[in-house]
Amino acid sequence: MALATQADVEARLGRVATEAEEARLPSLLDDASALVIGYSRQDFEPAPYPTPVTGVVARMVARVLSQGEITPGLESTTEGAGPFSRGFKYGGGSSGDVWLSATDKTMLRPYRLGGGLISVQLVGDRYDITPDEA
Repeated sequence: MALATQADVEARLGRVATEAEEARLPSLLDDASALVIGYSRQDFEPAPYPTPVTGVVARMVARVLSQGEITPGLESTTEGAGPFSRGFKYGGGSSGDVWLSATDKTMLRPYRLGGGLISVQLVGDRYDITPDEA
């Protein structure tokens, strides 16, 4: 179950997907959807899905497709002239697969179920000691 469509991804890319990209789209959409479902702890059924959720999934897939021949996961490079430095910053998607960025997680925060702290009673009622028994 994909939470976004090819049209959503193409809108994020700003162009029509190539034949090679179209072949990859179903699996990338499924992977991105599974990641969003796992992160948010809900499956968003039935459709229609919330617009921000569809947008995040489409953006995750567009991010992978727009890397093209660029090194997967490369977020930025820095270069200097003296003393001859060069640096590369890699993000969470260094394997060429879909990933959730910090911005994606912020956008999904309203749709995330659970999380946070949970209060658990450590002693059952049968062990409740009253001041008279102590």
